[in-house]
Amino acid sequence: MSAEEFNELAGRIDGLAKVVMALIADMENREAINGPRFCHRLRVHADELENPPGERLETSKRTIRQIADYLDEARANRLQSDRRYP
Repeated sequence: MSAEEFNELAGRIDGLAKVVMALIADMENREAINGPRFCHRLRVHADELENPPGERLETSKRTIRQIADYLDEARANRLQSDRRYP
């Protein structure tokens, strides 16, 4: 894979991740999902992934955990913002 192809793929994956996180945040704001519980379930899912060991699986687990962390941080920031601007 060339550097240009890699950058294209990375950009597409990043864009998809941002769309999914925005959708989850919107669902949390509308109380359609319980954000903390969803993030907990993501982490449990990452911990339970059991395939033959390999870098790809470890990268997937790490990415799932990072997304849960980003969602938790975004929620904390929204809550803090809501308290500052009633």
